[in-house]
This record gives sequence, structure tokens and C-alpha cells, in this order.
Amino acid sequence: MKKNRIVMTTFVGLLAAAAGCGDDSNGGGDGNVTININPEDTITNGVDSCASTDEPDECISDGYSASWSKYLISVGFVDMAQVGGADRQTSDVVAVAEFRNLSEAGSELTSFNGIPIGQYAEFGYQTPLLTDDAININQVSEDDITNMRDNDLTYIIEGQLSRDSDGATLDFLIEANVESFYFLCEGEGGSAGINVGTSGTDTITMHGDHIFFNGFPADESNVQRLAEWMWLVADTNNDGVLTRVDFEAATDLGTLYPSPPYSDLNAGPLGPISNAWDFIISQLGTQGHLNGEGECQWEF
Repeated sequence: MKKNRIVMTTFVGLLAAAAGCGDDSNGGGDGNVTININPEDTITNGVDSCASTDEPDECISDGYSASWSKYLISVGFVDMAQVGGADRQTSDVVAVAEFRNLSEAGSELTSFNGIPIGQYAEFGYQTPLLTDDAININQVSEDDITNMRDNDLTYIIEGQLSRDSDGATLDFLIEANVESFYFLCEGEGGSAGINVGTSGTDTITMHGDHIFFNGFPADESNVQRLAEWMWLVADTNNDGVLTRVDFEAATDLGTLYPSPPYSDLNAGPLGPISNAWDFIISQLGTQGHLNGEGECQWEF
């Protein structure tokens, strides 16, 4: 699975989505498409230890497993166009969802109706700050929404790491502003964007295992998922939960992310990494996909 790199020439096209044009077509036609959001099973089921699963493709290989008690993400500003920017369609819809509780089929984010049929080779979206009229997809609590608004958050993730050797656990909380732009998304087979016919559904898929990747490789089939780095982060205020202050204080990159097995550490959307918080933010900035495993290019 190819991890697309940043192509700045298309970034301007996606920025136009922020202005939004609603869900309606910019021109005539009889094409209709619904855009859903859904989670990869690494969010709904957590990320298993390779020692405890018979599905080794997406497991943590150094003796840990991860589970989530909360996985909130804001998603929206879908933007798409046919070749050369023709028939551009934009949506100003932004939503927040508890991705653990979304069905595999997903939930509707936005739709485009009465638009020209064809291949929308440019397809993108954002994980933006919540707008005043953001949609609450699946009853995210008002406290969490207030927290996201007041603190400019696009992610709230509560999780627990478990160690195979003794069953010990480590709690962590990631409250982060990761305003990512995903663009030139591909289908799982590498096709450009989405094909709009008389009716259809395409899905923005968010993955939950990227914070355990051993870098930002060009080919995800060579990824190792490792969690020892998080276990080594010190709980600086002894409150029992690793948070941003702890991750920012974890600056010994040679110990946390030794090479090998880590590589390409500065190749993420944030650029150079100086601590564990930078690593987390950069990995969250690459989590967006299209229709399951379809890759997107990304930028902050």
C-alpha cells in the first residue's frame, strides 16, 4: 500500500473546501453520491499484540496491545473535482464522531446531488476545528464537544496499553489539534478519487494504528507497529495517565525510536520531530484514507 507523499500543487484545490459551497452541485447533471465516515477495525477493536492474534497484518509486534475508551475526530470540508479541476464540488459540512461506535458501513457526512457524472480524480477532506454548526454524528457528549471547541482540538483519544509479559497497563490521553488536509485520495486499487454515477456511496476511513508505525514509510506493507516507545515515556506529574506534558518531555529520541527499526522519522507532515508529542501529532496527521485502505496525500 503506497503512502503518498506531499504534492503542494494540489494543496490549493483542497484549501478551497474551507470556504465551502454547500452540498449542491456547481453545475447540471444527474449524478449523486453520499460521503460516509467510518473507522478501520484498529479503532473499533483496538490494536492486538502479534502474539495474541492470527491476523498479523495490523498488530503490535513488540509485546503490547492497545485499546481505546474514546476516539473522537472532527472531519469535514469534502472537496472534489474532475480532471484539471473541472466540475469542482465542495461541502462546508463539518462533523464530530465517536469513531469507536460507528458501524462498518459508516455514517453519512455529506452528499452531492445533481452533479455531473464522471471520475472525480481530485478528492480530499480535512480534520478541521469544529465549526459553529458542526454535526454531532453519534451523540458525542456536550462536555467533549465543549472541550474540543474551547481548546481547538480535532482529536480526543483515551487509550490503554497492555504489556504481554505481565499484563501491566498504561493509560494515556491524547487531546490534540491536528488540522490535516487530505488530498488526491485514491481508491483501494489505486484509482484516482471516486467515480460518481446516478447513485453511490464512498467512505472516508480513519485508521487507529498509525501512532505505532515505525516511521513514515513509502510502502505500508513494510510497516512495523511498535509500542515500547510509549511505555518508556515517564509520567512526569505522577497522575497515572500519560498526557501531552509527558510526551513533550520525552526528548530522548534515540532511546524511544532507535534506528533500526525506526526510519523516516522526519518525513511526516509536521517535519522534524523533537519529542514523543511531535511523533504522535505527525502520525495522526496521516490517518485519513478513502474507502478503507485507499491512500491520500497529506499536509498540515
